[in-house]
Amino acid sequence: MNMGQDIRHNYGYHSYTTSAIPMDTGRYVFMDSRETEHIQLEETGKYSVFDVANWFLSKSEMTPKKLQKLCYYAQAWCYALKGYRLENTDFQAWVHGPVSPALWEKFKAFGYDTIRIKGSCIVPFEKEEIRLLEDVWDTYGEQTGNALEALTHRELPWMEARKGYRPDERCTVVISPATMALYYKSIYCGGC
Repeated sequence: MNMGQDIRHNYGYHSYTTSAIPMDTGRYVFMDSRETEHIQLEETGKYSVFDVANWFLSKSEMTPKKLQKLCYYAQAWCYALKGYRLENTDFQAWVHGPVSPALWEKFKAFGYDTIRIKGSCIVPFEKEEIRLLEDVWDTYGEQTGNALEALTHRELPWMEARKGYRPDERCTVVISPATMALYYKSIYCGGC
């Protein structure tokens, strides 16, 4: 996709009707860490977290909680499937699931209210990132923020970062990019 192309453009690359990203996270197998040695986890991020947030907000109005989780899943699945950091942010293991502090700061005034955007936004994404974001949206977009919170609470990356913390205790531990890459790669069913 060319830089600066309007988001309302019909991308025309939906060649399947179901996402390969599974919602059933009760079953998983841990991968050998040698299989993900190629992952570039130290990058600053290919895009701004706000670009990714704007992309999701162009799809639908949503609460800040849902937006946080969608941006988290975009980052996690990019680590797992593409091997690089999509967004210029880390996600911390907060009480209500993964949170980007920068994104939280930007939208905290909305509280539990729905975020609405006016106008259109310009997307800087390349075709492969658009496809990844579409897959994340197709998989998680119909879920509520609370449902996505519950889902992340059952997944290893958030649980590992919260280890030793009480359920209601404040935690700013960064969710490990390596754990995200390994975990989500292990539950990926690729076309099944």
